Amino acid sequence: MATKIYLTKINYGIMKTVFALERCYLEKGRLREHGFVRPAGFDHMGYFSTRKKAEKFMRQCASDSYYGDTYAFYITERVVDGVRFTTRFACKSSYSYMADGTLNDYTDVGSTARYYGRTPDRIHFQPGDIVEMVAYDEICLCIVAGTPRTVEECQKYKELCTEKLRKYLHREPTKREIALDYPLDDTDDTYCVLLHYGDGAHEHPSPVSLFKTTRKITKAQRELLLSLRQK
Repeated sequence: MATKIYLTKINYGIMKTVFALERCYLEKGRLREHGFVRPAGFDHMGYFSTRKKAEKFMRQCASDSYYGDTYAFYITERVVDGVRFTTRFACKSSYSYMADGTLNDYTDVGSTARYYGRTPDRIHFQPGDIVEMVAYDEICLCIVAGTPRTVEECQKYKELCTEKLRKYLHREPTKREIALDYPLDDTDDTYCVLLHYGDGAHEHPSPVSLFKTTRKITKAQRELLLSLRQK
């Protein structure tokens, strides 16, 4: 679907980062793989100097019936002229929103940053929850098997790493050495979900890729997904 154009004034100043707005929409077509997968697509809606401006335009789109097939919106903060931050899966920060413009989740752990954990209130799903995962050109039903590490868990892990470093160096490491040795990054700010294929099939999606289910789940689908955690 072509993006509807709204007239807006843009100040083309020098920006270190830019906020890209994308829309995930449901493709017309039949459900695949026994109803576990829905085809989807993405529209690039524009670039903005601030997240607030991107959200304003997003909410304008969310209230427009022209975009009635919207599943979710994404706003990603990308570094201007930055090679590493080029997609919604590799960026400085990323925000996902439901079709009505309500914030779903966010991560501010960029590809070059360290991950120090989430507070319990920012872990929206727990093992056993059935969720929908946005995965490129499809939306999959899956079940949560693991959650991102908490702040407390990361702190304990950091202390363990520091102790190992202390033994290796035979002295007290500096703050810089501790920071450089700490291994957790954006790939650790993820859930673990089990897929309906079975045989241990799983993914580690970012929190911005998981959503509450938006359609009815059949008894057979629920039983299959719940059985995966017992294997």
